Amino acid sequence: MREVVVGNFSLKATLESGQLFRWHHGSNGFYHIVAGDSIIKVRQSGDKIEYDSSNTKFDVKKFLGLNHSYSKIIGSVSKDKVIAAAVKKHRGLRILEQDLWECTASFICSSFSNIPRIRQCIEKIAAAFGSRMEFDGIASSSFPQPQQITDFSRLKKCGLGYRAEYLFETARIFASSNGEYSKQQLQKLSYEEAKNKIMELPGVGSKVADCILLFSCGFYGAFPVDVWIQRTMVGNYGREITSFAAGRKPSEKVVAEFARGYFGEYAGYAQQFLFHNARTSRKTLPNKLNIGKVSELIVPSHKF
Repeated sequence: MREVVVGNFSLKATLESGQLFRWHHGSNGFYHIVAGDSIIKVRQSGDKIEYDSSNTKFDVKKFLGLNHSYSKIIGSVSKDKVIAAAVKKHRGLRILEQDLWECTASFICSSFSNIPRIRQCIEKIAAAFGSRMEFDGIASSSFPQPQQITDFSRLKKCGLGYRAEYLFETARIFASSNGEYSKQQLQKLSYEEAKNKIMELPGVGSKVADCILLFSCGFYGAFPVDVWIQRTMVGNYGREITSFAAGRKPSEKVVAEFARGYFGEYAGYAQQFLFHNARTSRKTLPNKLNIGKVSELIVPSHKF
């Protein structure tokens, strides 16, 4: 078991803020995370983090975002009382650094779904195409590499519905891209270029693309917008968004553009604080948001 002392970190807020689906809270305060071909065991006591992994090469500290310049990030996004309150309540929440392929596949599975179903689908995909693993009394399956997903009929049995076709084709693209969709290649692009590239993948819209860029590629200016964030932003920054929109409807695109300009280079961190705060506080937000037809809203990826 390895240990590291780090300030301004909340394991609970980080893992439970909707970034990751393959984890559970076990005995003695330990969380078990399955990522790629690794099972990670980790718990927190004050500033002390204890962790171990089935794969000694897995960089747990990097995965958990422990190397981020947290004070700089918090200082950058704390623009007003609303975000400051969310930061204070969930201080220590970090953006994870996930594998690009696994993150992409997971968020394709997340579209128009809820967390129990997303988890179930991902576990079925791992069981169908991955390799069996055991560590610390936990049995699971590795998440398959794109070239391992070669049987569409078997993928359809994993409960993805129409998403199965999207995921199957995306796996084929990743497997044959020769690094075109690698993290290293995407990080050479501007945010706009990287987002357009990711949105070329089947089943990847604006919100999913922003999740992928934020949670796996280090584009911390990405600002995913779903119904939770749409309502939170319009409910708290409606006047500012209306002024920014200049006659346009405060759509997902407009809200994201406003947020990226307002919160700056770490807008994605602001999004996670606001998103997690909305989910955990379950505050009632205005029903009438003047944002056009319901069909113009982004259907939430998670239902709580």
